[in-house]
Amino acid sequence: MAAITMTALPSSVDHQVVIPLLKCPIAAAAAAAMIPTVDLSSPGAARAVAEACRGVGFFRATNHGVPSSLAATLEADAMAFFALPDKDKQSTTTTTTPAPGPGSARPSLGYGSRRIGSNGDVGWLEYLILSLGSNSVLPASLRLALHEYTRAVRELSGRVLELMAEGLGIVGETERGVLRRMVAGSEEELVRVNHYPPPTTERDEDDDGCVGITGFGEHTDPQLISLLRSNRTAGYQILLQEADEARWVNVAPDPDSFFVNVGDTLQVLTNGRFRSVKHRVLVAPERGGKASRLSVIYFGGPAPAQRIAPLPELMREGERSLYRDFTWGEYKAAAYKTRLGDHRLGPFQVQLLPPAAAKA
Repeated sequence: MAAITMTALPSSVDHQVVIPLLKCPIAAAAAAAMIPTVDLSSPGAARAVAEACRGVGFFRATNHGVPSSLAATLEADAMAFFALPDKDKQSTTTTTTPAPGPGSARPSLGYGSRRIGSNGDVGWLEYLILSLGSNSVLPASLRLALHEYTRAVRELSGRVLELMAEGLGIVGETERGVLRRMVAGSEEELVRVNHYPPPTTERDEDDDGCVGITGFGEHTDPQLISLLRSNRTAGYQILLQEADEARWVNVAPDPDSFFVNVGDTLQVLTNGRFRSVKHRVLVAPERGGKASRLSVIYFGGPAPAQRIAPLPELMREGERSLYRDFTWGEYKAAAYKTRLGDHRLGPFQVQLLPPAAAKA
């Protein structure tokens, strides 16, 4: 791998942490066509959402109904926050003592940089993690912007979850809300604001121009659903499965759209019909610097005591669950003990015998 030397570091970043370098895939001309796009206002939205979640586990949502002014205000206030002195940003970190028992594990709330979780993962970023309803020590304007933005995105998440259920064949005014109700009012809703500063670098002469710094390492999201919106700076990638081959595909930024990820929990609730897709962020160094990447992600998770098992409405006669039953609290506690790239669902999968062997 080509070497890369950092010549400038954001003052807010821990200089003792070494960030891994990765090869950046060169985007194919047809890469944009590989990313499903769903017009949420169209009559066929439910079917299109389900097809995207089955095939990729990810899609771009247009005509979503979230006013662009909310995103623009939040972006401006967030960039102003990340430009503050280190001590001011650090003062937003909250340390709480969780109650004992399953479901007590949660990421540290507030400000952080470089270190992602407590198990050794690192990335070229600084961030805010906020629990909806938490009393954060944020600047008033940013707190208000986050509140207004999150209220709109929470409603969007509920609509998308209803479309997912409808696309799976769960119809009826009450029935189609089965996924939405798992998230609505849950204390497990989180918002994450990630800021990826542009590193200034010196490259080796033999560098092929395709080296990137790990911004956020590859992972799946443990919750039901996540909705991401970013500014115009690229770097987001998903791991696209094609037959027996998997390759990283660049996702072109689109500030006017939301990008929806299927989470691990939703994969279990659909008994594998929907897939939880791996994704990551690479920060591509360039001489002279470039614009920062800013993304805001809403995570919708159920209550800690919520039982996670395939929805009975989906199970066909004779179909067996691919996963053992667990609660969201149990899965979350296990997930926060792993590294980002670990296969978190692995320990919860059931090794099913072929039908002939099961009858023996």
